[in-house]
Amino acid sequence: MITLRGLKKVYHGESGAVTALADISLDIKQGEIYGIIGKSGAGKSTLIRCINLLERPTAGQVVVDGRDMTALSESQLRVARKSIGMIFQHFNLLSSRTVLENVAFPLEIAGVSRAEREKKVLPLLELVGLADKKDVYPAQLSGGQKQRVGIARALASEPKVLLCDEATSALDPQTTESILALLKDINKKLGLTIVLITHEMHVIKAICDRVAVIEGGRLVETGKVFDVFTRPQSATAREFIKAIVNNKLPEALAAVLSEKPVAGGNLVVRLSFFGAATNEPVIAGLIRRFAVDANIISGSIDHLQDIPYGTLLIELSGKPEDIQNALNYLQARDLGTEVIGYVARHAYAVG
Repeated sequence: MITLRGLKKVYHGESGAVTALADISLDIKQGEIYGIIGKSGAGKSTLIRCINLLERPTAGQVVVDGRDMTALSESQLRVARKSIGMIFQHFNLLSSRTVLENVAFPLEIAGVSRAEREKKVLPLLELVGLADKKDVYPAQLSGGQKQRVGIARALASEPKVLLCDEATSALDPQTTESILALLKDINKKLGLTIVLITHEMHVIKAICDRVAVIEGGRLVETGKVFDVFTRPQSATAREFIKAIVNNKLPEALAAVLSEKPVAGGNLVVRLSFFGAATNEPVIAGLIRRFAVDANIISGSIDHLQDIPYGTLLIELSGKPEDIQNALNYLQARDLGTEVIGYVARHAYAVG
């Protein structure tokens, strides 16, 4: 559906050239929800605006639904943009127009008759849960309702692609959750391809199928959300994931932890469980097989797209060779195993 090849964007200012995007290549499939995450200034807003050529790339190719957007004339581009809807962080509603009139505005610009506009808009208001607000003005709406109007307006021209530029950043957590659920519902009902940019990993986790991580105008990691979330390859992805997964070590443990082996000491390991592995009695099996004790320090279970995902922080004590055998056993299992460090025996273990 969307193909980006060698995308580059350079801005020229008084202080010289600034490269906002450098050699970006992506393939976004028909009907998927694709997330692009990055910190402020990473280039993600520039990237999403290059898809509909609100920003014209300095170099590279943008293909949407089989059309090379960079090769179109201005008149051809205006037509092509009708198949690409866009919603923004700050709603951009017309204060002097009702909800119905705001949603119908793109159709009015396109010359669609008043009766036909209303015929198309009313089902959209039903879809976004605002059928009873059609005659209300934006000032009378909550932030979440305003964004629903923005979504309905973006759908008025029956696009095949919906671009979301930080669509939930101005909303509270509960409202964000409802808007994300709405986007997921729209994706399912209409078969829309959705490209969503954000600086919040929980947004990616909630609805995206795949994700691209951008830093300094470059892609540092791409993949399925589950894979990136459970086995991040880049420092940037790991930093984002830390914001929603509490992997912080207890202060009492961190105070006595050593990166190097401690003579006669214990090993601290973080285990990550995915899917069916969350139901396996790994710790019980470990204790049965090896002459080690396992002290569970902390643990949690979450879900990623209905797939269970758990983490467990444990301390292994015993003879060095038994601890090593136990570690080898864990590393051979279908789970993530990360050696956190070492502690002197009895320095932290409580069992």
